[in-house]
Amino acid sequence: MTEISLSADSVFSDIFQLDKPHAVVNLHSKQQVKVYAERLQVGDAKLDQPNILLDISARPTALITSEQLQMPPYQVRHPKIFLDYGFLDHGAHTQQSQIRQPTLSFDAEVKALQDEVWGTFHLNCLVPAQAAAQTWRCEDGLYYDVRSHVPFNVRLTPTWKEQDKSGPAAKGVDIELAVHEAKFSDAAGLHAGDKLTGKVNLSAHEQDGGWRWQGVFQWQQGELFWQPFYFAEGSKRFEIRGFYREPYIDIEQATLALQGVGTLHSQSRIHLINKQFEFLKVDAKEVDFNGVYQAFIQPLIPHSAFGHLNVSGKADWSFEAKGLQPLKFHLNITDASVEDQLGKFGFSHFNADIPWDYDHPRQIAMGYQSGHILKIPLGATRWQAEVNRFSITAPRLQLPILDGGLDVQDVSAAWINQSMVWHVKMDLQPISMTSFSQALGWPTMRGQISGTIPLVTYANHELRMMGDMQFKLFNGMVGMSDLDIDDPLGAVPKLHANFTMREIDLGEITRTFNFGSISGKLEGDIKHLRLQNWKPVSMDASVRTADGPFEKKISQRAVENITALGGEGTAAALQRTFLRFFKEFGYEKIGLSCELRGDICKMGGVEPLPEGFVIVKGKGAPSVNVNGYTQYVSWKDVLGRMQRVTDSNSKIIID
Repeated sequence: MTEISLSADSVFSDIFQLDKPHAVVNLHSKQQVKVYAERLQVGDAKLDQPNILLDISARPTALITSEQLQMPPYQVRHPKIFLDYGFLDHGAHTQQSQIRQPTLSFDAEVKALQDEVWGTFHLNCLVPAQAAAQTWRCEDGLYYDVRSHVPFNVRLTPTWKEQDKSGPAAKGVDIELAVHEAKFSDAAGLHAGDKLTGKVNLSAHEQDGGWRWQGVFQWQQGELFWQPFYFAEGSKRFEIRGFYREPYIDIEQATLALQGVGTLHSQSRIHLINKQFEFLKVDAKEVDFNGVYQAFIQPLIPHSAFGHLNVSGKADWSFEAKGLQPLKFHLNITDASVEDQLGKFGFSHFNADIPWDYDHPRQIAMGYQSGHILKIPLGATRWQAEVNRFSITAPRLQLPILDGGLDVQDVSAAWINQSMVWHVKMDLQPISMTSFSQALGWPTMRGQISGTIPLVTYANHELRMMGDMQFKLFNGMVGMSDLDIDDPLGAVPKLHANFTMREIDLGEITRTFNFGSISGKLEGDIKHLRLQNWKPVSMDASVRTADGPFEKKISQRAVENITALGGEGTAAALQRTFLRFFKEFGYEKIGLSCELRGDICKMGGVEPLPEGFVIVKGKGAPSVNVNGYTQYVSWKDVLGRMQRVTDSNSKIIID
């Protein structure tokens, strides 16, 4: 005989199962046995058509190779498993000092199913004498590819736990996984880590037809980015325990401690087949509002109006859901502050009590001691409303502003089709223009600003104003209509509106801005104004003097400033003629217009000229004309002209 062949339907133990094995012993090479099989299965891992080479010499070894290993959700190719029953020498060369210390190593190429990059995986373990009862130590594990380098150690200890005095012992396992200065990233750049050092301890044992388990995740150092969240500085701890019985996994208690944030607790049940929550409960007490904002809120809204805030204070919150349906929510914010980093708005000593229940209406309340929008100060405010499932209603909200206020009425809001819809009515109680202009750093104005907005609606990320809003200013009226703002809280809001000015006292304006003296009345229109990210991109604007039986005089200084805005050469010409001796001139009409498209403004005046346009048309004696000759000007240049005029007239006259 030269060969002995053995076959079987299967060979199995508590650890593995070998399907249709076929072993061949070559009698000329008595120390080797070759085994071929259809499949080798260890747990859920399946090795297709493995080749097994056994060396049964004084130092036995086993080498298992295959083309692929089935281990979802990973693809594994060219796996190699090597078992070496060697000896570990502790120094003295005696039979008693030599201890049989097998080693088991695993090498393969691995990648996630959705990834295109293959990585190399290596793990080398010391096999204990009692493999089913003693600790397995794997000290030099490593996974690496072109984007990752993850060194790790594993300790696995089979355990037996007594269920009760009369019941049998239950199988179990304790696992400790440690990583040291690991780094990784994915192809899309949505997940990455650097210098991650931490440890995971898991233990589980059989109980009542399932598995009772618990784990502790500790992160000591390193940086982690998991789109859109970023965590650094380590010192985070996650404890979790629960019970598993197919198809459910019950998380009886999960505790997440985050440095700078606080501690969060949760319970849940997850259906593993459809991967949905049967129920979920989360609660947190005395968490740091700034930590919650930076870790969880800001990453979700980085480009919105609330994406760059400085916040402080404490918050308690809880949440309950069944399936995908939220059931209860409660947020309590204590003595917080919110300040936009660009200075657009801010609130101090902000408090809020916001309960919500799917089945029952609840009363919510919030308020602050002081605040501001832009540079306009806001007085102490408290607001109460009723929340009924996905809608909020409030009869009235009074918002103190300077010496007046905004009276908001009939507030109604609802969450419909994954979007917020609301409407309000507003009355602007009279606010002194003196205090208003001073708050914004404008030249001091006189009079009051007041008005009424019949209805403001918000739907599909679009804010609209129904009706006209009018302001009393400079003894005249400024009106706004057709206000429409697309995505007002987004990164690039878009605004459309029309403005009108009627019966504006030119004397009041010119005295306020120290522009020079102009008597008469002013009217104007800004039609089809469009702002993108609050910057003009299109409009048809014009201002002109009104007709009427009133004095029409313009000072030489006003002529110079108008020339700086739209004309060329007139001021210099005045200084070279006898007209320089006159302080004021008569005029028939004054006007200036701008048709803005993109960054180009087409300038115009009260009358066209063959090579330009008339800005000031004189009348009587003495009189003077101011003409403009550059018809197309960049909007940047127009703003620059305005800035130069206001800078030169920085001294404000108040009478």
